[in-house]
Amino acid sequence: MLQIIKIEWLKVKTYRTFWILLGLAVVIIPASNLLVQDITSRIPKQVQTLLGTSAYDFPLVWQSVANVNSYTSAIFALLLLTLVTNEFTFKTHRQNVIDGWDRKEFVYSKLFWVLALSVTAFVVSVLTALFFGFFYGTSAFNMEGFYYLGYYFLQVLLSLCLALLTGILVKRAGLAIVLYLGYVMIFEQLLVVTLKRFWGSVGGLLPLQTADELLPFPLIGKMLPGVQQYDNMVYLIALLGYIAVALWLIFRRLLKADI
Repeated sequence: MLQIIKIEWLKVKTYRTFWILLGLAVVIIPASNLLVQDITSRIPKQVQTLLGTSAYDFPLVWQSVANVNSYTSAIFALLLLTLVTNEFTFKTHRQNVIDGWDRKEFVYSKLFWVLALSVTAFVVSVLTALFFGFFYGTSAFNMEGFYYLGYYFLQVLLSLCLALLTGILVKRAGLAIVLYLGYVMIFEQLLVVTLKRFWGSVGGLLPLQTADELLPFPLIGKMLPGVQQYDNMVYLIALLGYIAVALWLIFRRLLKADI
């Protein structure tokens, strides 16, 4: 595995696009939260009194950061799509196999990036939450609700698995990015709205929507009472199931397809 990581590092070491996209993905996490914090700080004091606490006070800060960051995970997916499709564009995947890798090692090399980028997003999010909680919050440090960042980690993991699957199926960077963004930003959202309108909570069980259901913005429940949804465990099981199916499809495609 260390040899695989070393080879993957050599591929991106001097790849400027990779570092630019990675820097953007990392910076946008605290930047997005700074924007949301500024907006929430402008809420009239009467409303803040009604809500009882700030979204960036401990322990709500864990949920707030996880919710805001869930809207930025597509940037990590675009980064992964770029790396994966480059393998097919420049035939480096074929060269790896010629040089002695078996197909499983090639799959592991791509899953390394899925895990590495997911961990990066999680760590930056934890640091962001700590900063905002201590700097902008008024409550004492509290780990209650930290599991929301665990949900966020799983959301990024699923997003990257779907991006990887898209990349290995399409193989062309431009088309893969268009299809991925089209599904994430348009197609699934239309399905969610349609299903929720006619069949209620069923719409929340679509792949990426499962994570969204687990990551509501804090305090919203006080303003929107009576919203119907399944228990969190249902969404969590569905989310883990989608990750497992995506991984199975990735292995099946790369182990059986002609490369």
